[in-house]
Amino acid sequence: MTATPTLDLLWFCQLAADGEFIGGGPQRRPTLAYMASLVETAAEMGFSSLLTATNFHAEHDAWTSSVAILARTSGAGLLIAVRPGMFHPAIFAKMASTAATLFPGRVRLNIVTGSNPAENAMYGDEDGHDARYARTREFLLLVRRLWTDSVVDHEGEFYLTVGAVLEPKPSPMIPVYVGGHSAPAQQLAAEFADVYLLWADTMEGVSARLDTMRVQEAIAGRQVRYGLRCHVIVRETEAEAWAAADRLISRVDPATRAAFVAAASRTDSEGQRRQLALASGSSLVVEENLWAGVGLARTGVGLAIVGNPEQVANKLRAYQALGISTFILSGYPHLEECRRFGELVMPRLRAPTVVARPVSGSGVAPVT
Repeated sequence: MTATPTLDLLWFCQLAADGEFIGGGPQRRPTLAYMASLVETAAEMGFSSLLTATNFHAEHDAWTSSVAILARTSGAGLLIAVRPGMFHPAIFAKMASTAATLFPGRVRLNIVTGSNPAENAMYGDEDGHDARYARTREFLLLVRRLWTDSVVDHEGEFYLTVGAVLEPKPSPMIPVYVGGHSAPAQQLAAEFADVYLLWADTMEGVSARLDTMRVQEAIAGRQVRYGLRCHVIVRETEAEAWAAADRLISRVDPATRAAFVAAASRTDSEGQRRQLALASGSSLVVEENLWAGVGLARTGVGLAIVGNPEQVANKLRAYQALGISTFILSGYPHLEECRRFGELVMPRLRAPTVVARPVSGSGVAPVT
């Protein structure tokens, strides 16, 4: 029987410019020393791993940076974002297995199918939304076979491999995270993921998304863990936290906002459209202690939990009660906010917790 999972807390490893403001202001370059310091600080604060994003506009490539960071640090691992369209699965299976062998227990994979057609085109990827998910499914199927089977022959719609042999195989299996709001994304996660990721939303929004995911799990005959990606702004008092939130977006000018909306409106990601909608309402406070201000000038998750330490911890507990057991958090600038969260909130979360459902099903590697 698989052990019931407890709360798993991750931070974010910034591969692009970092700073005290979004949409403007002085920026801190993501040098190797800075990125390594993020990982070491997160480990000190009690985070198990850090997510690296992957996009064309980041200063660094996720895979190259991640290997360099892992070699320079110890303790916390990395949840490395990977776009299947960028690699042949046989090559990638070997890359991931090598990283997991060199850095035991410190490698996890976040599979990113792609959200913005304009950005995908920069990589030469012109497949539409559903075709990308079909490709990702075949990618993961072949990767998992390479990680488990002695010899792999495969001829599919997207990939071909003959007599492929991969040694050494990853042991234990590398945890796989899959996100996405659409039905194809949830079907993919139900079939292959160890953790299904959502972007932050209202309690009602998260609950509804998990309800549809449970339907897909029933069809697939598996259960997965649920994770939430969210920003956080915590201060000693609630008033100080809201002042910090206002300051964070104080340099977002109308031209920056208009350019961002124009670019984001071309996405075919249901999740990104939802984040954009939450940041476009009459108020940026979309729910108690939940703020959509980050979404004014940043792609990806645009919501932040805002409040004093007790309020932030209670909000995370409320999500946990819905079934979330993994949280991937971030704040600007990431190094200082990581330490602030670790000192103010982490002690409250290490008390006895509500636990989520266990991971079960054949071929699934529980997240440790």
